[in-house]
Amino acid sequence: MIAGSLAKRYARALEEVAAEADTLEVVGAELTRLATLWQEEPAMAAFFGNPGILLRQKEQVLRSLSKRMKLSPLVARFLDLLLSRDRMQVLPAVPRIYGDLVNKRLGRVQAAVTTAVPLARDLNERLRRRMAEVLGKTVLLEPRVDPAILGGVVVQVDSTVYDGSLRTQLSRLREHLLRE
Repeated sequence: MIAGSLAKRYARALEEVAAEADTLEVVGAELTRLATLWQEEPAMAAFFGNPGILLRQKEQVLRSLSKRMKLSPLVARFLDLLLSRDRMQVLPAVPRIYGDLVNKRLGRVQAAVTTAVPLARDLNERLRRRMAEVLGKTVLLEPRVDPAILGGVVVQVDSTVYDGSLRTQLSRLREHLLRE
C-alpha cells in the first residue's frame, strides 16, 4: 500500500480520536514537533526503519522519546501503534494531513499570501477578515514575501489563486497593447 494513503488513514483515525478527547490542537502541535525532529535527525528514520534492530529496543527508545518530549498519552499510543505495525515511515506525512483534517472539521482554511514586502500587522488582519467574509470560513494566513511580484498581493487557497500582483497586471497590459 502507498505510504501517502497509509498516512491519510492513520491521520484520519487519530483526528477522530483526538476530536472525541477534545485534544485536536494539542495533538497537532505534538505531531508537528515530532515531524520537525524526524526531519532534523535523519538517524531517527534510519533507526526505526532498520529491520536489524529488535522491536523491544525500538519500543524503549520510543518510550524515552515520548517522555523527553512530554507527549500526550494519545500521541504516545499513536506512535506505539505505528511502531507495532511497522509503519513509522508514515510519520513525517501525518502532521500535514492531520492539520488539513482538523482545519476542515473546525471550518478553517489555510491561505498563502504572497506580497513583495512584508505586510504590516493591521493590513494582514484586514486581509484575513475580508477573506473570512468572502470564504465564509476562518482564515489562517501564511505570509510569504516574493519581491518578483513587484507589488500587490497573490493569495492561494487550496488550488484557487487570486492574483492581484503588479507583475500580472503589467503582463496583461503588455499583452493587450501587443494585440492592438
